[in-house]
Amino acid sequence: MSFRMVLLPPNIGENWPAKIRAAVPGIHVESFENPLDAADAIVDADAAYGTIPRELLVKAKRLRWIAAPLAGLGGNWFYDELVKSPIVVTNLRGIYNESLAHHIMAFVLAFAHRLDHYLPQQQARRWQRGPAMLDLSQKSALIVGVGGAGAEAARLCAAFGMQVAGIDPRLKAPPQGMSALATPDRLDAALADADFIILTTPETPQTLRLFDAGRFAAMKRGAYFINIGRGACVITEDLVAALSSGQLAGAGLDVVTPEPLPADHPLWTMPGVLLTPHVAILGAPYQPKREAILLENCRRFARGETLINVVDKENWF
Repeated sequence: MSFRMVLLPPNIGENWPAKIRAAVPGIHVESFENPLDAADAIVDADAAYGTIPRELLVKAKRLRWIAAPLAGLGGNWFYDELVKSPIVVTNLRGIYNESLAHHIMAFVLAFAHRLDHYLPQQQARRWQRGPAMLDLSQKSALIVGVGGAGAEAARLCAAFGMQVAGIDPRLKAPPQGMSALATPDRLDAALADADFIILTTPETPQTLRLFDAGRFAAMKRGAYFINIGRGACVITEDLVAALSSGQLAGAGLDVVTPEPLPADHPLWTMPGVLLTPHVAILGAPYQPKREAILLENCRRFARGETLINVVDKENWF
């Protein structure tokens, strides 16, 4: 079955219209740099790729599928009209797994080898031996949000000899390298046993402000906290307090709230904090994966088959 599709920003490949036409003969596809320029085309479109503004969605009369341009969308992407509509939304989860997991391990290894201590010492031009390295084979990790990136991180942590557990609301069986898996109602109990708490969860109504003062207090004293998921899942002020008190030994953060972090924020200069500016996937070769998911879903949509990466709109993921 042929259909009509519009492509909207962000992240449109220049050759996507031609590739989509090759994948689905007879399809009518148009690409727009400005979403407002698609006001006429969206009226009869059956499908769309990109971020669809509210004012554009209300013009759509036949729209049945939106291919979101990201993996993690968050609450700002989902407005009431879209959530309540019968339109199916798919996302691009799974395309960043290796890059995110590698960034996690960069933080884990940096803390294990005490780079949080030695990098400031280098800046001070001081040659002085400090604390001993951490033996990862004697350490445990708790991965909160065991999607593709969390599962890959579990495999890598286990390869370094770590004992790995996970918390996830959907997964039924632990992935390779993970010895225990529990549902979110067991999170507080699991926090007390982990030396490294690794947050990879997407932003959902259930994960907003998930890590607060109570959760940090429930952790083993001297644990390390790593977040490559979403900054909105953490109350930043409570994280700062946990670091200041020594409850946490350190934090590796690729995401924070707010972003960008203000120049006078205490996280910039706190001992034990490693910060990267939301770059865990920067330079990753994910465009071919993004394209492959889009083309496969175009074929499936044309055949009336179930799409991959369907999103629970009410929960944003």
